[in-house]
Amino acid sequence: MVARRALATLAVLLAAVVVTGCAKTISGRGSLAEGAALPSGGPPATGSPSPSGSPNESPSGSPSSGGGDLNEVCQALDRGAVETAFGTSVTLKDSQQTGCQITADNGDSMIVAVFDFLTLAEYKHGSFKNLTVGGHPALRTDANIIYVARSEAPSDEGLLAAYFSGLGSDGERIATSMLELLLKKYAK
Repeated sequence: MVARRALATLAVLLAAVVVTGCAKTISGRGSLAEGAALPSGGPPATGSPSPSGSPNESPSGSPSSGGGDLNEVCQALDRGAVETAFGTSVTLKDSQQTGCQITADNGDSMIVAVFDFLTLAEYKHGSFKNLTVGGHPALRTDANIIYVARSEAPSDEGLLAAYFSGLGSDGERIATSMLELLLKKYAK
């Protein structure tokens, strides 16, 4: 369990560095969301079997990243809704085991992630702005990250995250749209 939390925390840190280009430490603990498939090409890091399902198909029925299997986080995103939010075509690509990197044709990108053991309450420190996303409590940090509780209680385990540095003034709107898409599948 401790190894899963450490791995998930490392995944969050690496994802934030890739998108934001800065190494801000994010405290907390997390693990692969229940029901999320792992990318092909290796055994699960936690030693648990990957869930059954069809990872070969994106929600729109067409490949999202030029072929290959996508994890269930990427599959939970409706390609048409993602492209509408970004205003252009997008590519979806696995980001670690718990997330999905969205890259628009114009170069804009962000990462969304799903965690089972992180709580929103863990992130209520420092400077942040309270939000509500899809009826769930959420917060936005100064580092352009939005965290959303998967349940309606901020102290319950289960968290969604969107890292959207570089999207400018539209970043919060786009990130909120992506998180609302994920809540359709991952809300508790």
